[in-house]
Amino acid sequence: MRIQQIWASIIGSATLLIGTLRFFIPVLNTNIPLLDGIIHIVTGGCFITGAWAQNGQYVSRVNRWIGFFYVLFGANGNSYPHMIVGLISILMSMIPNTPKRDLI
Repeated sequence: MRIQQIWASIIGSATLLIGTLRFFIPVLNTNIPLLDGIIHIVTGGCFITGAWAQNGQYVSRVNRWIGFFYVLFGANGNSYPHMIVGLISILMSMIPNTPKRDLI
């Protein structure tokens, strides 16, 4: 489950940053459409929340459902980066959870 939390944290931070760049730094001339920017902010927040809410209890579900959303979103707009992130998120959600073991 730890690798799933790391993935959700990294991709959530990246998508949140991409979404915020759309709105707060217009000097960069980022060609991110308005809807795409909003979706990045919302899904980035969901990834991060899913990774750390209740110690990551729902991280695999969040990775799976947002992954499906990104695949469909990418297929709709022919965006390969969205489809790749979605597929990786779905694959990450399939990693089995291992129980935490005591060190002693």
